[in-house]
Amino acid sequence: MPLRRLLFRSSLVLAVAAISPAAALGAANGTDRPLKGTFTNTTTVSLVTGAATSVNSGELSHLGAFTGRNNLTFSLTGPNGFSFTGPGTLVAANGDELFTTTEGSGTFGPPIETAEVNTIIGGTGRFAGASGTFTSTSSPEVVSISATSETTHATTTWTGQISY
Repeated sequence: MPLRRLLFRSSLVLAVAAISPAAALGAANGTDRPLKGTFTNTTTVSLVTGAATSVNSGELSHLGAFTGRNNLTFSLTGPNGFSFTGPGTLVAANGDELFTTTEGSGTFGPPIETAEVNTIIGGTGRFAGASGTFTSTSSPEVVSISATSETTHATTTWTGQISY
C-alpha cells in the first residue's frame, strides 16, 4: 500500500476516533440508532475561491429516500492534498430535515480519494434535537473541468449513528 494511501486512511481512523465520544452522548431523551445508506453526489468546486456546492440523493436509514445539499469550502493542504468543511442539510421524503456539518480531506490521485466526517447538529420534525455522526470514504470521478471550476460525481456509503 503506498505511503500516501496509508497516511490518508490513518488520518480518517484518528478523526473518527476523536469525535466518537461526542456522538455517543446522543440527544436528550433520544435513542442511539445505527445510520447507514448509499447516495450519489455531484460536487462543483470553484478553482478560484474554493467555494463548492455538493448536491446528493439516496437512501439512508431513518430518512428513507432523501435529497441533500452541502455548501463547502475547499483548501489546499499540500502539493497533492485538500481539505473541506461546511454545513449541510438532508431532506427526508416527508420533508423532515437533518442538519449537519461536514469536515473532510482528500488527495488528488489519481484516483481522487476523500474521507469525510459528518456531525449531526439537529433538524426539524422527528429530527429536532438529533445528534450523532456518520462517515464515508469515496473516489469521485471528474465529470468536467475548466479554468475556473471542477465537477465530480461519486457513489458512496455512509455509516454511523444517530440519536433522536
